[in-house]
Amino acid sequence: MGQDTLERVASFLIGLAWRVIVIALLVYALTNGVRAAYSYGHGLLYDHAMGGEKSPEVEFVITDDQTVEDIAEELMKGGFIDNTTAFQVQSKLYEADYVPGIYTISKAMTQVELIQYFTQEGKKNRELMEKNLVDAEAATTAAMETENGIEVIGGTEDENMIAQDAANAALESQAAESAAQQQYAGGNASAGSAAEN
Repeated sequence: MGQDTLERVASFLIGLAWRVIVIALLVYALTNGVRAAYSYGHGLLYDHAMGGEKSPEVEFVITDDQTVEDIAEELMKGGFIDNTTAFQVQSKLYEADYVPGIYTISKAMTQVELIQYFTQEGKKNRELMEKNLVDAEAATTAAMETENGIEVIGGTEDENMIAQDAANAALESQAAESAAQQQYAGGNASAGSAAEN
């Protein structure tokens, strides 16, 4: 065998070795890619609870400044979910609306149940807040107050509140007088019946 033949064989073996290495790396990357895709898809599509049915309920607070990512991180730290990315994606899919407040959750709840619970309770909380704000605005900016049958119209918020306080005091005073009269009348009736005997 000549030098030329040895160089060809060595070159062929080196080329073959490189091809085997490249194929092995491709198989490794493909296997890991499939494994990662399966894990991601499994976490996204397989809805499971992190605890049993008898898991205790705990309070979970959502604040004004929290994003979906922050909420997912807090849920992950608390052991309520095991995949923050899946939680964020499902939040978008379910068009979740996270309203600040205190929520009672459990590890027996699945990721989808958590998202739906936060959204439904958040809507209720928002409606209550809006209703209370409307009621408060109506009470503080009301133009009509009644005091002893006389309508007080207009005035500033302070004047209306003073008028309302005066009306409330008058009603309480009338109720106290009425109760005292009933008690006095009841005492006289029992004294009269005792005198008759």
